[in-house]
Amino acid sequence: MTSETSEHSKTKTANGTHGNAVIMGILGYLQERRLQPGDKLPSERDFAERLGVGRNAVREALATLVTLRMVESRPNSGIYMRHIARESSFEALVMLTGMGEVPTVTEVAETMEVRAHLEVLAITLACERRTEADIARLEAVLSETEQVLDLGGNISEMDTEFHIAMVDAAHNSILVRVLNAFYQLTAERRVVMFANREQGEASAKEHRRLVEYVKHKDSAKAAKLILAHMNRARQYWKTVLE
Repeated sequence: MTSETSEHSKTKTANGTHGNAVIMGILGYLQERRLQPGDKLPSERDFAERLGVGRNAVREALATLVTLRMVESRPNSGIYMRHIARESSFEALVMLTGMGEVPTVTEVAETMEVRAHLEVLAITLACERRTEADIARLEAVLSETEQVLDLGGNISEMDTEFHIAMVDAAHNSILVRVLNAFYQLTAERRVVMFANREQGEASAKEHRRLVEYVKHKDSAKAAKLILAHMNRARQYWKTVLE
């Protein structure tokens, strides 16, 4: 990597970090003032002064929040609060979690409830549509998972790779995009979960059985097991978070 490329990467990283700080600063203000849906937000100038940043940075942050449907821009009027729980996009929750916001117990439970049924759809389609290349990819991930476990490592990355490979085997690009958002949302939580070796070994064992069911196109057993797999994770997080 050249020095010029390195400096460019640092600048992009710094800008991204700065942008996240501005977004979190704006959201912190909204929470502090307890603005309700339909309430008007302060002007760009007011936010810039409060946060100690330039108006361009505020404008970009607000544009992001508009895109995520957390706030609404009304021409010739200003920016107004939306009903975040009802109107904001799922990507808003993913973004906030990635920026360090801790999901509530309810959000964790609800996302896992939705994800479980999407995983059932994915594995059912995978049983119908998987190719030999899909099976080979899944088995390669299983082998790597077992190697990591043998070395006493954390299998969080392998767990993600497994689920991505499984949904890819469904050959539905929309389902891939939707479930990828869930995987991003839970990335850090999986690192914590799989620090527990027993959780890692149990997950790997279930993954092995899932691949066998997909290989033999047994969608009924695959669907039943993936629900049990997700329920085990849900119970783990319920215990931890409560």
